Amino acid sequence: MRFVAQICLIWSVMFVTAHRLPAPIVEEEKSTPPAAVEGQTAKRSSKANRRSTEAPEESKPAEATKPKEPSKPRERFAGTWTGRINQGVVGDVVFTLTFTAGGSQVTEHSSFGTYTHPAISNRQTTAWTTGLLNDITWTFTPNADGSTAQVTAKSSLPLGANGSSIFHRGGTPAAAKVVSEFPVAKPVPEKPGFVYNPFDPQATRLLDVRGKPSGSKVKDPVSGKIFIVP
Repeated sequence: MRFVAQICLIWSVMFVTAHRLPAPIVEEEKSTPPAAVEGQTAKRSSKANRRSTEAPEESKPAEATKPKEPSKPRERFAGTWTGRINQGVVGDVVFTLTFTAGGSQVTEHSSFGTYTHPAISNRQTTAWTTGLLNDITWTFTPNADGSTAQVTAKSSLPLGANGSSIFHRGGTPAAAKVVSEFPVAKPVPEKPGFVYNPFDPQATRLLDVRGKPSGSKVKDPVSGKIFIVP
């Protein structure tokens, strides 16, 4: 009986002390919030990308530059050129020369009127003839600057045109700027050396200007007025 009592006492003591023992200490792991984890991951990846892309200057390949397209040369003859050149007894006359591309045709504008002539070009110089008897030979040679040209007008007749001058690119037709005090007679088709009377368009009598150089002044035998030979 005494033994049973001792056993009961031991169990009672164990039961009471079991509830008083302190709970075991467990260290809780600190968890990082998901947003912070994602931010750190993004920072690490961006730093890694910068390290991979930031190469030393000497290792960066040189940027390929597109070759510049060569500029097209300016057409040598085409356009309008203006200058003053000697025309024999008439003196210096302002001309505006308008060329087609390649210099195969030229139109003259002056106080004499407006005339178009075929021209022959060798790519450096173009030439054409004018005058009532086709006695005046013109040459036109553009200079390297593209804005000036050397021009000559030489007549095979005495006292005819004998000029050499520098013409400048651009300008308006000289015929619109220069007004002559003397009218220019119109040549008679298929009758070289004859012109219509500029003071009497209805006149049937033709005026004989054979032997007179282009640009020279001639007196009308009827009215006594002065006109210019085309």
